[in-house]
Amino acid sequence: MINEDKKTFAEMLNTMFDIYGRKNADQNLMRVWWNKLCKYDLQVVSSSFDTYTSNSNKCPTPYDIIILCRSHVEAKKQALPKPKVSPINKEKLRKEMKDLASKLGWK
Repeated sequence: MINEDKKTFAEMLNTMFDIYGRKNADQNLMRVWWNKLCKYDLQVVSSSFDTYTSNSNKCPTPYDIIILCRSHVEAKKQALPKPKVSPINKEKLRKEMKDLASKLGWK
């Protein structure tokens, strides 16, 4: 997330706290949550909050959401298609790599 996402993040977190009957996060609590989750994209955090609220009746900890963020990120990585290299291009690339290795003195 980026600094411009802080307001949206705070609204999401406080909405989640409202769902579970907790008081809104004060500045210190907000800082802890932000510091734990800021490395993830806002959409990943939002999806993780949504997944959590659909599957638990207890208010989450930052750790609970981090675990879900990791699984969302991993799922995105697995969804990426492998690049396709034709046999002709593959052989050309193999030759270029071999030539480069030879120039560098590698065997």
